[in-house]
Amino acid sequence: MALSNYKKFDDEEELSFIKKLLLFLFVFFYPMFVSMYTVLPPLIGLAGYIFIISMDRKKIYSASAFFYLVNLDLNLTLPLFLSTTISILILMFIYGKLKRLIRCRVCLLFTLIVLIDFSYYLTLFIYDFIFNTSTVVGDMLLVYYIVIDILVGVML
Repeated sequence: MALSNYKKFDDEEELSFIKKLLLFLFVFFYPMFVSMYTVLPPLIGLAGYIFIISMDRKKIYSASAFFYLVNLDLNLTLPLFLSTTISILILMFIYGKLKRLIRCRVCLLFTLIVLIDFSYYLTLFIYDFIFNTSTVVGDMLLVYYIVIDILVGVML
């Protein structure tokens, strides 16, 4: 497997103006498209992964992932800061131990995305049960979101 093509988010290269603009446009407009078109996956696990991985070195990726998650929560009328809270909890309690346990970067990516997605959707189901609402529906579209989230993460 050619891991030399694998993009590291903690590289020390500076972003050009065009890349910053494209990142801003994606963070600002993609959650709006997700709220309009249900076929587009919300990519919560990938944004949480980028938030966790880039916390130390690349502040622009971390800030953009944070604003993406908040923008997604606002556009989809989900509980505010739930996705960022789940990402921070995984960073604080699980990521350090998981990083020492799993040496393969793709395996770590896969594990973190699955862990973020499942814990996020599980807390959404608990939220729905406690407050007697229907924020998310557990059907095959949810499985589709998780699979596409993992595939996009592995493709990066």
